[in-house]
Amino acid sequence: MMSSFDRMAVSLGKNIAEVQETIKEADKPHKIEGPRFERTVYLFQSVIKSLIDIGNRIIIENDLRDPLNTADVFISLAEHGLIPPSIVPGVKKAAIQTTKIRDLEKSEVLQLMTDCINDMNRCLVLFKTHYEQKPSVD
Repeated sequence: MMSSFDRMAVSLGKNIAEVQETIKEADKPHKIEGPRFERTVYLFQSVIKSLIDIGNRIIIENDLRDPLNTADVFISLAEHGLIPPSIVPGVKKAAIQTTKIRDLEKSEVLQLMTDCINDMNRCLVLFKTHYEQKPSVD
């Protein structure tokens, strides 16, 4: 039986895959117009918000330093070896920019997603590994 975290991780993985697929088609702008673009932006935002929530949960469970802001969640996790420092720039950039995404041009949004989505995927994989190594509580 899948835990609630496992179900959420599967859903987040599907969302990341859909964002990645859309990014691959960015050279064909007519393919990512209107509702599809809006959906991709929504998925991108929901994934980073979920990663922030999961990161905060890990910080609380492990009694780590309280983050100063949403981007600092990932810095705190890296300081304690729970994620590698190499993915911090991508997830941090996504966390900071997601609140401003509606003010960006479409090309800037696509570039943001391109710059961040792989690090977001790596972060999700590391979070799954973290919870697989812990005894299940739900």
